[in-house]
Amino acid sequence: MIRARRVFVASLLVVGIVASTPTSVSAHAQLESSSPAASAVLEDGPVEVVLDFNESITPVPRSIEIYDQSGNRLILNEAMISDEDDSVMSAGGVPELPDGVYAVVYRALSGDGHVVEGAYTFQVGTAASTVDPSALLDGVLDGSAGPAGLSWVMGIGRWLAYVGVAVFLGGLALMAGGGVSSRRSVTLLGLGWVASFVGSAAVFVLQGPYTVAGTWSDVWSTSLWVDVADTRLGTAIVVRLLLLMLLAGFVAVLRGAFERSTTSWWRSTVALAGVGTVVTFSASGHPSASSPAGLAVGVDAVHMSAVVLWFGGLAMVVAGSVLSSPDAPVVLARFSRVATWALPVAVVTGAWQTWHLVPALSDITESDWGKGLLIKGCFVVGAVTLGSFGRWLVRRSDDGGLRRIVAVEMAVGVLVFAATAGMVAKSPEIPSTSTVVELSLVDGDMIANLAVTPGLVGFNEMHITIASPAGSLRPVESVEMRMTLPNSEIPAVEVPVEVLGPNHFVGSVSVPYAGVWNVEILVSPDPSSSKRFTADVPIAP
Repeated sequence: MIRARRVFVASLLVVGIVASTPTSVSAHAQLESSSPAASAVLEDGPVEVVLDFNESITPVPRSIEIYDQSGNRLILNEAMISDEDDSVMSAGGVPELPDGVYAVVYRALSGDGHVVEGAYTFQVGTAASTVDPSALLDGVLDGSAGPAGLSWVMGIGRWLAYVGVAVFLGGLALMAGGGVSSRRSVTLLGLGWVASFVGSAAVFVLQGPYTVAGTWSDVWSTSLWVDVADTRLGTAIVVRLLLLMLLAGFVAVLRGAFERSTTSWWRSTVALAGVGTVVTFSASGHPSASSPAGLAVGVDAVHMSAVVLWFGGLAMVVAGSVLSSPDAPVVLARFSRVATWALPVAVVTGAWQTWHLVPALSDITESDWGKGLLIKGCFVVGAVTLGSFGRWLVRRSDDGGLRRIVAVEMAVGVLVFAATAGMVAKSPEIPSTSTVVELSLVDGDMIANLAVTPGLVGFNEMHITIASPAGSLRPVESVEMRMTLPNSEIPAVEVPVEVLGPNHFVGSVSVPYAGVWNVEILVSPDPSSSKRFTADVPIAP
């Protein structure tokens, strides 16, 4: 009990230190701006599509596509990364576009190997369109989603990799301490190795069709394997598979000699290979795409190592005939000591990762990753509670009750890994969704149609078209525009305005803060008169 209290106090101290440490985190790659912009109305079609992301990305085949309003794909050049900025991707060769509504669909790889994808629409020509942009986007996205069920199969592969590595490495650590040498324990160790190897290999070969939104037959495409191997995720998996084969060789050489003390070089080599295997998970996940990446990957590796020692030892106790072994009291006491430290370390490092990766804890339920984290947290609380009760039963030598408790605790651990496998494919960031603002402002016989895209903090395009109720209006002389944020000390922001066509103007501005901005538009029909339009435009974070 005194030891548990010390561990608890130490955990609180670490949490306090970590919470006071400054950090910087980078989001999953997200689209910041584009040309043409979302919902833009153009006089003439663009000659290229340019996408600017918030971090470096890697194009894949057909990374940028354009679909017409009938859902037909237009042939573009392959996307390329800008020589000056590796977060800017563009594709030229856009054919001449007749008036109508078009959809841009993009797909690329972020730094941690996860796919960044999305779509938006723009219009060529100022005439009113009867095409529903939302329906067009739904149609083109349905046709570019990749093979059905792929994400589920990849999730199962990730789950097998996590559970297998934990059973193999955690069980190996417990067996290396002596007292565990039954046939069932060796079989369990082998099953863990097979699960980790098969799961990791499955994720590797499935990453290709997932990246390019291909078909199931692309699983066997060696050219895609080469492309995957060049990514951070692919490299990590290849290294993991090599380390697993190395570990299998070391275990085979030992030939069941766990009942006697292993040599120090064997222990050191296996420990280094095991740590390297764990690091391959951290080096290809969310921590590797954050900043500072080295610290984040290190903390994540410590987190997973603690979970591996806990779950692998637990699996060996439940399914490795430990309780029926004559050395059961010694092995259980050793595992109890390991679990007493491993679980608090896992909780503390997990809490740090949450604080580091989530921009605002109050918004944690706004992303699928955050929802998965809450579910995982509930399972972890259950596992900690069961573990505490199990250690109490160990002290009482209640083998019957202990057998039932550890079985339930292991089942909860399996659910923890299931939640983790699901979270890996999700972004901890709340996706920035377009909140395009469209307003019609009327002053006498003049109508000013205003469209603000994307309606988010940062770069925005403001399209203004001037018309009359009768539909005809001579070209106006000029348009001026500025924005102010009421009840703030921010000075008025002048918006430079350019002419795109007859009575069609566009302004480009970087909006620094979220809030309801007041937009003032001064339209001069001729040199001697002007009309003033005002509107409140909400800008989302």
